[in-house]
Amino acid sequence: MAPKLLSFAKNKAITLQTAAAAQEGFSQIFHLPLSEEAFIQMQNLLQLLTDIQLTENNDSWRYSWGDKFSSSNAYRALVGHHQAHNVYKVLWKCICQPKHKVFFWLLLKDRLNTRNILKRKNTHLDSFNCVLCLQNTKETCQHLFLQCPFAKQCWEMIYVDIPLNETFPELSDYLKDRLHSQFFLTAVVLICWTIWTARNDLIFKGIQPSLPCARRLFSSEMLLLLHRVKPSLANQFNQWIQTMV
Repeated sequence: MAPKLLSFAKNKAITLQTAAAAQEGFSQIFHLPLSEEAFIQMQNLLQLLTDIQLTENNDSWRYSWGDKFSSSNAYRALVGHHQAHNVYKVLWKCICQPKHKVFFWLLLKDRLNTRNILKRKNTHLDSFNCVLCLQNTKETCQHLFLQCPFAKQCWEMIYVDIPLNETFPELSDYLKDRLHSQFFLTAVVLICWTIWTARNDLIFKGIQPSLPCARRLFSSEMLLLLHRVKPSLANQFNQWIQTMV
């Protein structure tokens, strides 16, 4: 609450009652002079002490949610709660390999080491533009996976056109409607993985990206998932991937 003010306290274990009793000489319980930030925190603390009613009982600590400690309650109190997009829930339940799920999660959170992220980390590169095209466009997740001409060719392998100005994770809703399959996210993840692999192969191995190579990689990764699908869905998944590969 007042970390800067605490650093000036003469007795860092002082109780609230003792501090409240010393309101007239409140500044005497601190090492002076106070910094500007600590002084503001002292004024806020004084205002707080005047607004609360103290009893004669000893100070006691209680959790905001009750008497018993709970790690889940502590996590909610510290982190808070916000509504997440449904794609985050579906991602961890899809049949992709763990490496694909983690990769796509980083993509959704814009935490992949694309060149704009590397620039933000002060990494020195000769260029921060996309290496898969000649548009002299900064390599961002949105450009690399959605707007780059090579990326658009990869999306056409599953018969999808990406609208302009679409971004993740909202794009997943559009793709779900277009692919009409419970396995839609599997195809989306593997298309993005194919684009990312082609980009890395060009940078680290000097292998020029091509649509036939991308199609082979996508097909091989998709066929490997036949070993991960539930037996009850195996036939349905096999029929679906025949339209994809």
